[in-house]
Amino acid sequence: MVLAYATEKQAYFDLFMESCRRFRIDPVILGWGERWEGTCKKLESIRAYIKDRPAEEMVLSVDPFDVIFLSDLEEIETKFRKQDAPFLCGALKLQSFNAKVYEYEFNRTGLPSPENPHAYNFLNAGTWISTTSYAYKLLSNMAECGQLQACDMDQEVFTAQYIADRTVMDIDWRCQLFQNILFKDFVTRRPDLDDIRFSGGRITNISTGSQPSLLHASGNVVIRKIARSLGYAAQLAIPEKDMKNYFRKVAFHLGQILSHKVKQGVRVVSPKVT
Repeated sequence: MVLAYATEKQAYFDLFMESCRRFRIDPVILGWGERWEGTCKKLESIRAYIKDRPAEEMVLSVDPFDVIFLSDLEEIETKFRKQDAPFLCGALKLQSFNAKVYEYEFNRTGLPSPENPHAYNFLNAGTWISTTSYAYKLLSNMAECGQLQACDMDQEVFTAQYIADRTVMDIDWRCQLFQNILFKDFVTRRPDLDDIRFSGGRITNISTGSQPSLLHASGNVVIRKIARSLGYAAQLAIPEKDMKNYFRKVAFHLGQILSHKVKQGVRVVSPKVT
């Protein structure tokens, strides 16, 4: 089951849907037509949707504005079943400046993010996978602790849980399922593809030696080159409402950073899932 939260069509939504069609994936779009209230509202919507689903059904949450599937769901499930983590998020490799910004904005625990091989050290909440029963219990614990408020960031909440206990939530630092990338600079928003090689409609991470099953180009990365390298039509790589979304996102993150002193020291760790 693929869940994607979107209140309207924007960015690379059409490219996402075309990648779903390529691999015969039928995503469930939550939130369509509703007012955007934040990423924790997304988690509340997911929690409500999966409440009565079969316990061992897989749930894969993705951002439909900048995700491209690279394989079918059978491959993704097979890879996840081999993992030790019951709840697995995407991982980011960040250069020094972006790493400092990330820690300052999203990490409110007072502890550094764990270090992993290949330097994929930072959690990205835009892609995650679990079973419905485990995801529902984890999100319910977070809701009961007051973490899933509309103004909160899922990135902040998940980062705190990941740092507190990696047996509850971990990141895919080997990039076996998820390949998360960010831009090289704020002006051109060129994707950082230093670890990536393209071949036959797939990508290989030359640092980890893995062949990820989906790609997430977060932060309003320009993915024209990526789409072309994966064999998609040029018109699908033209984002909708691009500059409006970019400046809105920049303003939001600046607000998050400026509010740091108010929120620092707040630990948002959920109880262990049993």
